[in-house]
Amino acid sequence: MGDRKLSILDTSFLQLESAQTPMHVAGLLIFDLPEGAGKEFVSELVARFRGCKVFRPPWNYCLQRPGRLQFKPVLKENFDIDMEYHVRHLALPFPGGERELGQLISRIHSQRLDFRRPLWELHVIEGLENNRFAVYIKIHHCLADGVSATKLLFEGLSASANDPAQMPFWAAAKKERSKKPVLKERSKLTLPKIPNLDGAIDIAKEAGRTWFSSGDELVSLRSAPMTMLNQRIHGQRRFATFAVEMARIKNLAKAAECSLNDIVLALCGTVLREYLETHDALPRESLTTNIPVSLHKPGTREIKNDIALILATLGTNIADDQSRLEAIMDSTNDAKERLRALPDGAQGVFGSLALVPYTATVLFGLAGRIRPTFNIVVSNVPGPNETRYLFGAPLRHLYPVSIPTHGSAINFTCFSYDGVLNFGLTACRDTVPHMQQMAVGLGDALERYEAIYLK
Repeated sequence: MGDRKLSILDTSFLQLESAQTPMHVAGLLIFDLPEGAGKEFVSELVARFRGCKVFRPPWNYCLQRPGRLQFKPVLKENFDIDMEYHVRHLALPFPGGERELGQLISRIHSQRLDFRRPLWELHVIEGLENNRFAVYIKIHHCLADGVSATKLLFEGLSASANDPAQMPFWAAAKKERSKKPVLKERSKLTLPKIPNLDGAIDIAKEAGRTWFSSGDELVSLRSAPMTMLNQRIHGQRRFATFAVEMARIKNLAKAAECSLNDIVLALCGTVLREYLETHDALPRESLTTNIPVSLHKPGTREIKNDIALILATLGTNIADDQSRLEAIMDSTNDAKERLRALPDGAQGVFGSLALVPYTATVLFGLAGRIRPTFNIVVSNVPGPNETRYLFGAPLRHLYPVSIPTHGSAINFTCFSYDGVLNFGLTACRDTVPHMQQMAVGLGDALERYEAIYLK
């Protein structure tokens, strides 16, 4: 594959890295032990992982110059990788429940990646209750967004419990050994091409509306209030999970005549309102959310960040649950219409430009000290609807573990897989005390909306 130059969007994630804001994303995969497997299965799995030294990008990419403040960062391939370092074997005191696992993941996720090495780590965790084990994988956000990272993970899983050709996540697949590269690499540190002058004007207008507009009719970067969730953060994390059957979310969305994402936002807005009320910190204005929208084309195998960003209200200033959902629906529909109105090829440019004000506040040390450009990131990543296996072990849950930042101390990300919607809540341990209350509250909020629309 050769060297790869990072795009402007990818570079921004590298530059935002600090001791307080590690910029890696991760997945927590929960597996059942294969039927009939003995206690040695996990140890043998670790040995298999460490013994496989065949790599494909981006698993073998290192920074050419370790360091975050680079104008044109370049990734180079490395085939001499210390697998004892990158593959860790951990164990919880048996039987390890959700609480104990969450505490362990919180500590692991707080630790930064080593910029002198390939920008990923894998931790195999045994000792879980119900005859289960876990795999936690983290990769730096400069290499992949949520959709790309998901593709990387599921390329290492199989649709069959008995797949003799299955290899670890980083191993080169047979179909990638031809002369034609499968992964498309970007060679220039540039924004996506703008089709024409009209496209450039449309982008400038939309960026101006997003950055500078104010008022109830439009959610912009000036709409977010200052809250306890938008302070400076520290390096330690808390992590909590919630899982629900997708059928419940779909039935509710159908009854409410809205999208699945609108239901997710309503659940998040409801628990955030109640959390802030409990801490006597609910602002008069609604919290706003920054929603990543994937621009990956169906079937693409390009591993990169390719997202646009839209802003929407979370309706936290509305006490009535139904009215809150309706406000969210109006807000997201407006944001999507404005994004769709941009010319082909311009959405990626807008996605990069939408990060400029926030990135500037972080780089100049203002994030968490001044009014935020948005309050919360809420992301929803789709996954396959069928069971996947890791060397015979069925995957039951995949929880996203994401990135709190200065000015946005908690992140909600959910991932749909095999008929289940898995929520991962990642927050700064100090700035967001008792964060687990929100994970529990998601179930209560769902029941309240079901009582309204499915009675």
